[in-house]
Amino acid sequence: MATPKKIEVIAAHPYPIWLDVGLEDLGQHLESVLRPGTSVLVVSQPQIAELYYQRLADGFKAYSIHLAVFPNREEEKSLARLQELTAEAVAAGLDRDGLIVALGGGVVGDLAGFLAATYMRGVRFLQVPTTLLAQVDSSIGGKVAVNHPAGKNLLGAFYPPIAVWTDFTTLDTLPWEEIQNGLAETVKHAVLGDVGLFEFLEEHAEGIKGREGGIWREMIRRSIAVKVRIVSEDEKEKGQRALLNLGHSFGHALESVLGYTGITHGQGVSIGTVAACHIAQRKGYLKNQEMQRIQNMLQVFGLPAHISGADSEELLLKMQADKKNKEGKKVIILPVNIGRAAESRDCSDDELREAWQEVLV
Repeated sequence: MATPKKIEVIAAHPYPIWLDVGLEDLGQHLESVLRPGTSVLVVSQPQIAELYYQRLADGFKAYSIHLAVFPNREEEKSLARLQELTAEAVAAGLDRDGLIVALGGGVVGDLAGFLAATYMRGVRFLQVPTTLLAQVDSSIGGKVAVNHPAGKNLLGAFYPPIAVWTDFTTLDTLPWEEIQNGLAETVKHAVLGDVGLFEFLEEHAEGIKGREGGIWREMIRRSIAVKVRIVSEDEKEKGQRALLNLGHSFGHALESVLGYTGITHGQGVSIGTVAACHIAQRKGYLKNQEMQRIQNMLQVFGLPAHISGADSEELLLKMQADKKNKEGKKVIILPVNIGRAAESRDCSDDELREAWQEVLV
């Protein structure tokens, strides 16, 4: 194993992101904060647990460790599933000194984190992200949530983990579609906050697709650094943290309207980023050449710029319930150029319709 690296998230309750660490080493690392015999509930999904739970559990022999799994579907991120996990936590003897560990991707982290935030008014929580999406994005920042029929992540909280424990070897088993989810967020990070990262992606695209170790680790580290910098400056999304929603107002609407089937989160973010680029280009914020570079970058990684099977009016209606909206106005994040983005509250419904029409086929 390489020498672990640590990135600190500066927040009301600061926490470290440990990089290049082993799953089996986590239990020993926690000896200073967990008493022997402490109840630990690991929340995961069947495929992930089959691959990685035993490695994690091997390091937790001093504790009372339990596993709770749920099916690998976005729609499982619900209040009904939260109730079932709460019952499992009670059965496991989890008390207020216990620990909930999220072992998996973004859905696991959101649901396990919301459970931790609400169980007995809050218990300790630790993120062990096993997907590229979770490692570069969803495990960082303390956002936890469940979905509601009216919209994605409508019920949630800011509840930071005590740490993020990132073992890069968990990426070795990921199918390409899961890698694409993380690459969509990495491209997003580059577009909104780091032109150097964008140039790195352009220069090393083939190495990234080939999962070359050194290039892979550098890409992940730099993508994480963008998220950490923004989150540290705006923990509760009162200002510039909203920039991290680039592509998400459109993407979340797509996911919701399509019932979270037939489209991945990364595909939604990719299409949403392209839609935001069309608005930015029409407003004169984004040059044609920059817009083309962004679309080319997404295309290199096999991410879509268009989708069929959705109606622009239904999508526009779904955007009205977006939790990012303020004072009755739709808040859309637009790229100003590669490496910088801005919040817009003056996008008309006609502009949004035109953007949807550009990406719907």
